[in-house]
Amino acid sequence: MTTATGPLGAPFWRFWTSTTFANLADGIRAGAFPLIAASLTDSPFGVALIAACQQGAWLVFGLAAGLLADRRSPGRVLAVADTVRVAALAALFTLLALDAATIPILAGAAFVMGAAETFRDTSAQSMLPRLVPERQLERANGRLFGTEIVGNEFIGPLLGAALFGIALTVPVAVDAAVLVTAVLLVLTLPRTPARSAAPAGTARLRTELLLGVRWLLRNPRQRVISAAGAVICFADAAWWSVLVLYSDSALGVPLALFGALLAAGAVGGTLGALGSERLAAHFGVRPLLAAAALSTGLPAVLIALTDNPIAAGALLALSSAGFALWNVVALSARQRETPPQLLGRVTAVHRIALYGSGMAGALAGGWIAGSVALTVPFHAAGPLVALAAIGLLTTLPPRPDGGPGYGRSGSE
Repeated sequence: MTTATGPLGAPFWRFWTSTTFANLADGIRAGAFPLIAASLTDSPFGVALIAACQQGAWLVFGLAAGLLADRRSPGRVLAVADTVRVAALAALFTLLALDAATIPILAGAAFVMGAAETFRDTSAQSMLPRLVPERQLERANGRLFGTEIVGNEFIGPLLGAALFGIALTVPVAVDAAVLVTAVLLVLTLPRTPARSAAPAGTARLRTELLLGVRWLLRNPRQRVISAAGAVICFADAAWWSVLVLYSDSALGVPLALFGALLAAGAVGGTLGALGSERLAAHFGVRPLLAAAALSTGLPAVLIALTDNPIAAGALLALSSAGFALWNVVALSARQRETPPQLLGRVTAVHRIALYGSGMAGALAGGWIAGSVALTVPFHAAGPLVALAAIGLLTTLPPRPDGGPGYGRSGSE
């Protein structure tokens, strides 16, 4: 496969700018919410519950988000979703200021944030193929994921942890302010009309909602990729949801410096995202996804064997690089191979599988860490991602039309 080297164009960069602020807000929350949870409870299950509630929102709203992405202007959906998140943060800020916040309240806020993110992310992924040519998908997705990692795992967590050191309410207030900026930037994007499968009102709602499910189940390539992604997300969420506790108890990293550990991992994630275009130009989808799967989980096993925070940070970098490579390659393949009028719904179904698996992994990881040992979720990640890699190498079929994504030899 060859990748395009021309400019991505002004519409893409305006989209990129709007997502930069949203990703920064997500990173602030990623760094602050586990710390807020740990300040409210010392239960591993209670801390893991926050991540599980945010991911579980996909199970409730995923199909509706996909249909909305295909039926409405994606830019408008992005703006509304971020506005809802601002309102949820304002409510949480008030409760924290009144010293009335509890784990159930924080979990509820995480669920609302996750629900809004369901609509935002689905529409964003559906919008990108309308802004850049197909041949530039890896390049555009690499830029977006690189920025997402910098915001979500580097600058944002560092800022969130530092603001947490000032007061519980400060990271929540800053998070809301950054999201307001993202909303204003989204409103500057060019309007991109939806590609409906049929005129509104001519098909039953249930039939419309299930079109994405049926297409994904009948497409062997995307079905295998989604199944492997679900296994990876289960393994990743299991150990990631208790990482804040492991870093404190085993690595000796204070809660206020947890963001620095995440930032170390983000360096690798950024390199993985930005390097994915070059790798996609030389290797096929199948070996790239298998290598990415192994890279996400095998470092977790080694993290559980070390008490050195520097070594743990380097291993987090490798894990994040694998996850970024997976995201870029898998998403580009889905955008390229899915009918445009179904992309929103297929994306939603795919992400329901991943987030549902991630929710189960977070709950399982929290329960096992609390009842067996804190390191068990880390050790379990190795065999799980190996299973996903083997499944990809042995069952992922070639693309029927022999289209892009296959490497120089023309086969995966």
